[in-house]
Amino acid sequence: MSIRYCDECRTFFLSGKRFSYFMRVTPEGYLYHAYYGERMPETDLSYYRPDIAGSCNTTIHGTRRRLCSVMQEYATGFLGDFREPALIPLDERGCRMCDLKYASYEIFSEKPAIRSGIPTARGGETLKITLRDETSGVEVYLFYTVYPDEDIITRRAEIVNATSGNIHLERALSITLDFYDNEYEMLTYQGRHNGERYPQANSLIQGRVSVGNIRGTSSHHHAPLVILRRPGAGEEQGEVFAASLTYSGSHYESVEVDESFRTRLSMGINPESFNWKLEPGESFETPEAVLCYSPEGMGGMTRRYHDFMRKYIINPRWVNTPRPLVLNSWEGMHFKFDRDRLFETIDRIEGLGIDTFVLDDGWFGARNSDRAGLGDWFVNEEKLPGGLKAVADRCHERGLKFGLWIEPEMVNPDSDLYRAHPDWALSAPDRKPYEARNQLVLDFSRRDVVDYIKKVMYDVIANSGAEYIKWDMNRSLSEDWSHALPADREGEVQHRYVLGVYELARFLTESFPDIFFEGCTGGGGRFDAAVLTFFPQIWTSDNTDAYDRVRIQYGTELIYPISASSNHVSLSPNIRNGRIIGADTRRNVAYFGSYGYEFDVNKVPADELERIPADIKKYREIEDLMQTGDLYRGKTTFDGDCNEMIQTVVSKDRRSAVAIYFQALNSLAIAPRIRIPGLADDVVYSVEELGLTLPGIVLRNVGLALPRFKGDFGSLLLTFKAVD
Repeated sequence: MSIRYCDECRTFFLSGKRFSYFMRVTPEGYLYHAYYGERMPETDLSYYRPDIAGSCNTTIHGTRRRLCSVMQEYATGFLGDFREPALIPLDERGCRMCDLKYASYEIFSEKPAIRSGIPTARGGETLKITLRDETSGVEVYLFYTVYPDEDIITRRAEIVNATSGNIHLERALSITLDFYDNEYEMLTYQGRHNGERYPQANSLIQGRVSVGNIRGTSSHHHAPLVILRRPGAGEEQGEVFAASLTYSGSHYESVEVDESFRTRLSMGINPESFNWKLEPGESFETPEAVLCYSPEGMGGMTRRYHDFMRKYIINPRWVNTPRPLVLNSWEGMHFKFDRDRLFETIDRIEGLGIDTFVLDDGWFGARNSDRAGLGDWFVNEEKLPGGLKAVADRCHERGLKFGLWIEPEMVNPDSDLYRAHPDWALSAPDRKPYEARNQLVLDFSRRDVVDYIKKVMYDVIANSGAEYIKWDMNRSLSEDWSHALPADREGEVQHRYVLGVYELARFLTESFPDIFFEGCTGGGGRFDAAVLTFFPQIWTSDNTDAYDRVRIQYGTELIYPISASSNHVSLSPNIRNGRIIGADTRRNVAYFGSYGYEFDVNKVPADELERIPADIKKYREIEDLMQTGDLYRGKTTFDGDCNEMIQTVVSKDRRSAVAIYFQALNSLAIAPRIRIPGLADDVVYSVEELGLTLPGIVLRNVGLALPRFKGDFGSLLLTFKAVD
């Protein structure tokens, strides 16, 4: 068993593959976080209970111990723990106090189902601990799920109103997690549209550092991830602790160091955009946090997250299935197409190895620009005589599959849908709505809106002939006010919106189990584990420039599997920034993900068009590595002024690997040198591109000298195969 309770020492022992997580019940009844880290024997840790000095700190009733010294598993505030609380319940008297004590536990061989529709990881042995505030009657269920073959533990909470009156949850985080010291560096994501998921590192200070967003999505700007790493922890050595939130809405992460230099990590729904009313007997379920422990540095953390998400997050139907290799119409056509132009494109890509043509925005309603038509989900027959079925039939005649773009969460003010139902959009009373990309957000907190979109989207997909759907969403939420909710529930809009998105995603993917869905939110604005439970890959960024993509993909693949990143080769100069990069590098960078194309086929230089079949053949040869292999990083463009990036993906049996070396600016110094980690020391490998045969131990320690590049933004792809 991965979970055991010792009645004698009142301690819960949770163990994964290489970690232990211990909690114990104190004599006063608090659930005390005792240990998280390297796997060790089950030990009674009640001897280690440091107190905090200071006459200003309140003491626990009947003792001289200070409440702020208790490392609570799920912290509350306003009674003497002055650090960040996980829970703030406001009762009808205006009282926010809550003193949670241990009540009982249950162990389940399989994780209990979550009722609200929030996605969670599949499977796992689960511990449920009940905490109760005897004064108010508020109860909290804490769920811990352990996977014996992984170094992952998941946590979530359920808050139950067992009182006789209403309460409002002003804060209901998923976790607080305490550490005994502050000897960590904090890493989080920062970014923007066209520059998502750039890791940033900060030293911990006494006080609180927080990140997050209130945009209603996991966002381009601050994705739901916190990493704490020990000083000196690198790619392959040192302790790393990480927490990722399985949630697609506004989120909040903080790390706080108190006066005794202990550290508290907090994570969950952002309280700034949240207030949830619970009537007597009702409960609220928080999103699930996925915690990872790695004694093998950042690389070990990455490989643990990748394995876990492939096994327990991504739909097994698609996780190891060869991915559609698409040509997406957007960068090549935008809105400027008709049936003849689509047919011409489909005809020209026949035989190249591309297997799916995806028709992006502009096929419906009055959608000839982004100013009108969004929400009117009927085919524009003037553009497309014969409808989508005619385009799908043309694809099928040419041996291709057909893909279709949708944006079900949005509406243009200039649309039939908005003119009929202006109250279906999020908007503040007595104010003119604020637009982004000329569009408003449909109120997915409303049952009638979600039901309408479910029907419309079902009909569109069922009658389209599509085998691939790209689900987009192109703005942040603002004016989070619903025309359908009472005033005391308006604080629920954002979370209800996210639940509505999950309901639609679940409905469509279950209704069309053989259709491949790709997520997109103005590029990578909703790249999170919750989305990956529905869509096996996500459009990583609207920025397809290979140099920028090196950084974007590096950050994304810190925790998300390589195959979850949708990467396309586009033309040079790049449509976003005008940068000129050679075809080899654009291809090599896109290989490290789910590969595809984004261009006007009539503008592709002849030599690049001719090489597409060979490039696709090469990708198909390495695709299984990208879907199942272990990622090792060498130098990166995030390392100070580093000019290089090295990544290697190694098969599980360590008999094959593929590596990329990328150099931003050409150097006249010594020729590039790379070392290849992860290979078996005693296996001899051929390096096809260099005509070499070398043992793994030599490749790891001595490495390879590479030829100098001519010009900037050079790259080289290397493949390694065991020699029998």
